[in-house]
Amino acid sequence: KDGSGSLKDGAADLSSGAAELDNGVKKLQSGIRTAQAGMKKLDAQSGTLSSGSSQMKKALNTINSSLSDSAVSADKVSELTAASGQIKSAISEITEGANSLQSAISYEGYADAMANGIFPYTEEVWAYDEWRTWEYPPMAYLFLFIPRMFAPSVAGYQVAFIVMTGLFFILGLWCSERLADRMGHDRLRIMALYSVLMFLMFEFLTDRFDMIPMILTFLALILAMDRKYTWAFVVLAFATTVKLYPAIFFPILAIYMLAKGERMGALKGVAAFIITGLAVLALFYLCGADPLSFTKYHTDRPLEMESVIALIEFTALLGLTDVSYGFDFGSDNIYGSLPDIFSGLMLPLMAVVLVLLYAHYAYWTLRSGLDKSKLRPDTCLVLTIAMMTFILVSTVFSGQYMVWLIPFVLLLYVIPGKREEKDTMMKLFVIGEVLTQLDFLVNFGFRGEGEAMSALGILILLTRNIMMVVLYLGLTMRLIENDRGKLFRRKARAPE
Repeated sequence: KDGSGSLKDGAADLSSGAAELDNGVKKLQSGIRTAQAGMKKLDAQSGTLSSGSSQMKKALNTINSSLSDSAVSADKVSELTAASGQIKSAISEITEGANSLQSAISYEGYADAMANGIFPYTEEVWAYDEWRTWEYPPMAYLFLFIPRMFAPSVAGYQVAFIVMTGLFFILGLWCSERLADRMGHDRLRIMALYSVLMFLMFEFLTDRFDMIPMILTFLALILAMDRKYTWAFVVLAFATTVKLYPAIFFPILAIYMLAKGERMGALKGVAAFIITGLAVLALFYLCGADPLSFTKYHTDRPLEMESVIALIEFTALLGLTDVSYGFDFGSDNIYGSLPDIFSGLMLPLMAVVLVLLYAHYAYWTLRSGLDKSKLRPDTCLVLTIAMMTFILVSTVFSGQYMVWLIPFVLLLYVIPGKREEKDTMMKLFVIGEVLTQLDFLVNFGFRGEGEAMSALGILILLTRNIMMVVLYLGLTMRLIENDRGKLFRRKARAPE
């Protein structure tokens, strides 16, 4: 009786276990079908994942075949174990391939988050292979999301992104044509020069959105030259909500208009700039987001290895100081006692230099007045020096920042001046662009994230940065000489 009872209990347990096993097999087979469909989609998105996908398919087919029989033998368990190992290996390869795609198209993480209903600044986002805060100004995410609206796949997103930046390139071509026409230069020549300068930075035009605020800033300057001042300030304010740097031109445009006697126009422009900016901020605040939270991300950044002040790297190469490297905030940075000191000083120093530049410009232009028919050389110089101050007196000098300078290089090229000086400036800038591409190849193509830089990489960056500093100082001296000339001419005209 006891044995019979035990057999009955055992049979019941076995029956229950068989039912659970059958249920589990059905769920597993359903999961296999889903995974196989996912592998097909993954293959269609990128060939880089084909190796891991093939392994995964083989493993899944093995499991499916093993589970198709009703009996589960030791051999079947062995096959399942082997297939499990294949799955782990395949997942590793797929993850590595997916990470490489994600790093190549880093903006898609933000686009996917928004597509899944996450509003910017409301929670962290998965980008650059980690959980991150939203690091860009509010309207930047509009342009990061637009390609996602037309292409849900990784490859499709990249194609749509290139099409979008291509449209902005055409807008910049139109701006260069207007600049040439306004300043009395050959339009085809200036448009060709714009195209050459842009294509020399091709790497940074296809997978960075920095071209967009640059073209918007260019458009604002063209509108100002065409006396459409209110629209110029509106576009400049919108550009500022995409990337912060266009805000540094706001005081210059306001001073320029006051010097031209356009006081009411200056007042309207300032009001348009403020209202446009506040409207964008209000939209995000109403959606429960803090659109100014991105500023903390940038104030906390360490010293990026490409920045001018990072020539500390060269002193480390000579053994004069110690630095270490690490990857954080989406960039390769240097750390150490000296880098940590300078990283805290650069932002206040930049603010001081910009304020001095504004004061100098206001003093000379409001005293002497400006030619009402043309944009005077001093204004173009001040705009360019302000842009270079933002780039060079900073903790960060990423390669795409060279793109920001292109409209101002064109401005300096078309204003009246000595041809030799213009040619020298253009040669320095073109060499700077070439060295920036070499920097990208050597320091990013052949070096892992957070690894120490090679001597060649340091020398390339050092040469590029020295050339840009020489150009910066040369333009500053030219501004001072122009203003000294004004002073001497004023004294010569003064009555005895």
